[in-house]
Amino acid sequence: MCKPAIFDPLEWAYVRSLAISLLPELSFHRDEEATRTAASLEGVDIGVLKDFDWGEPVVYMPPFEKVVGGSVVVAVEGYSARKLATRGIKPDVVVTDLDFEPEWVGAGRVVVAHVHGDNYWRVPKRDWVYTVQTWPRGCTFNISGFTDGDRAVYLAYYMGAERIAVSGFYPYATVKRADSLKQRKLFVAAHLLARLSRRVRIDFV
Repeated sequence: MCKPAIFDPLEWAYVRSLAISLLPELSFHRDEEATRTAASLEGVDIGVLKDFDWGEPVVYMPPFEKVVGGSVVVAVEGYSARKLATRGIKPDVVVTDLDFEPEWVGAGRVVVAHVHGDNYWRVPKRDWVYTVQTWPRGCTFNISGFTDGDRAVYLAYYMGAERIAVSGFYPYATVKRADSLKQRKLFVAAHLLARLSRRVRIDFV
């Protein structure tokens, strides 16, 4: 039976407070509605991810170039899933909020889709793991993090990773756009990854 779970309430509270203070123009006021929508999608339990070996995962973020070995392959967004697929690599997990080449998220074995106040009306009902950024309900989960990239690393950490390789995190090399909002999101991501690196070894390649 699928039960909602929040992996670290205090970390979630910290991340949410930071994000709201730095990115007040985002639709945080719609996050509760987003969570209700995610619960209605009847996704799959996050326990399916435990079938993978999370000892030394590798997380690929846009715009990665270097391919390295890892016990589980995590692609951030459909963009990274596509790039891996063109190199003959099938991602084990795709972490996404469906805003960067969403047609490619199915290239992975398991999709972890994030539902929030700016996308909940366009998230489809699939056999996916649905994450949210409020207190979870139904078959939804809160793994903390804010951007898809740092959320993927939080996921690896909570799945038991001892060492995480990250390929493609270049805070000053934006792919989709280079406006102020994107730069502030990347600042939050960099801060959270630095914070998480005090708990688990993260190697940027």
